[in-house]
Amino acid sequence: PDAGQGCKAIQPVLPALVAGGGKLIDTAPSYGTAETVLGALLKDTGLRDRIFLATKVAVRNRAESIAEMRRSLERLQTPRLDLMQLHNVRDAKQDLALLREWKAEGICRYTGITSSFERDYPAVAATLEREKPDFFQINYSLADREAEQRLLPLARDAGAAVVINLPFGRGKLFRLVRGKTVPEWAAAELDARTWGQFFLKFLLGHPAVTAVIPGTDKVEYMEDNLEAARGRLPDAAMRRKMVAYIESLG
Repeated sequence: PDAGQGCKAIQPVLPALVAGGGKLIDTAPSYGTAETVLGALLKDTGLRDRIFLATKVAVRNRAESIAEMRRSLERLQTPRLDLMQLHNVRDAKQDLALLREWKAEGICRYTGITSSFERDYPAVAATLEREKPDFFQINYSLADREAEQRLLPLARDAGAAVVINLPFGRGKLFRLVRGKTVPEWAAAELDARTWGQFFLKFLLGHPAVTAVIPGTDKVEYMEDNLEAARGRLPDAAMRRKMVAYIESLG
């Protein structure tokens, strides 16, 4: 859809995020019209100052990266970002020199790196360990725990805040539990009353995780997702129980 249609369709979602205590919005130039739609929404709602705004820049040469960053600022209708991330790191020798320049200039408050591809994990690990970005974004869910053993501890050691993408395993988790009700013990011991809350609480309970970014364009899903941050979060023993339960369904 064009920016106008997109804004109209999802306009209530942004106020619902803020009203529910949420703050982080993550986007990227490669996400279709997302930056343009988000920029218009932030302007129309006047909520820019209440949002932690994150976007990304692709791995390109210096001139192209600068041009892409400027286009992002224009589309988002803001002179500054809270977080600029290097998108999908694939080179073990990747550096963050340009992002650090932008941070020093006040264009962004924090720097970060991202990935959603297991094949790139060795390069991501090397970059994370050497460059020590402020933020680290990675795919992680009950359906995909490959990042758990090495990357999350590395992020902790590097002092990076961790943002989790693809928390529902590209929809795999919802397909796995289709037709099933949330187990009684999850509500009784974990305050998880929906599957979305169950999946998100598993992630929020990890000591290295700072934030989780489920995407939605519906107010009811936004409100349900936000409830995952309330009530009890799982300790290590409960997280193992959650893993065992999901694995028993596979």
